[in-house]
Amino acid sequence: SSVELSIKEIEKVPAFLGEVDIVRSIQSLPGVTTVGEGASGFNVRGGGIDQNLILLDEAPVYNSSHLFGFFSVFNPDAIKDLKLYKGGIPSRYGGRASSVLDIYQKDGNSKQFQLNGGIGLISSRVLAEGSLVKDKGSFLIGGRSSYAHLFLKLSEDQKDNAAYFYDLNTKLSYKINPNNNLFLSGYFGRDVFSLANSFTNIYGNSTLNLRWNHLFSNKL
Repeated sequence: SSVELSIKEIEKVPAFLGEVDIVRSIQSLPGVTTVGEGASGFNVRGGGIDQNLILLDEAPVYNSSHLFGFFSVFNPDAIKDLKLYKGGIPSRYGGRASSVLDIYQKDGNSKQFQLNGGIGLISSRVLAEGSLVKDKGSFLIGGRSSYAHLFLKLSEDQKDNAAYFYDLNTKLSYKINPNNNLFLSGYFGRDVFSLANSFTNIYGNSTLNLRWNHLFSNKL
């Protein structure tokens, strides 16, 4: 009851407003449904959204959406692949009854510097990756921000309102030797929504994760 998707497969899914979306792509899979526009999260086989465990490089992400569910917090340029467990969840993911969405960021290019990005109707993004130590160490840093709220300033009635998001993805990778690899990854994102002087709502995620992968043998 698990499904693996690479970013190349996800990019083939029809995009919403020109934006490739990780969460919307899994909603096209059997057993996965949306909770409705304007609400964040997804349901798996009748389970509630609070019964899903979402991991980014093994760090929990508690709010997976921007702008109240219209976009996911995952920058597609920074994602390598994902795995969705809809049943038979391994015991190491204990604590969730419905599903596990396990997402991994790219490790970065350890051979040469690369820069790419995109401009959309709602947001724009940029991603830089390159070598720290050739063939051993690499870095990745990506940013994304919406700018639709800037058009509100053009209207006299809406200039005091705001609705926007931004996020930052980072990852450092270092290969100590063939059996040992170090990874330091992080994510920071914020949503801001305000209506004049009535109220302001600011929320988001911050994660930082250090992993040391050691290979004992070909079997362990």
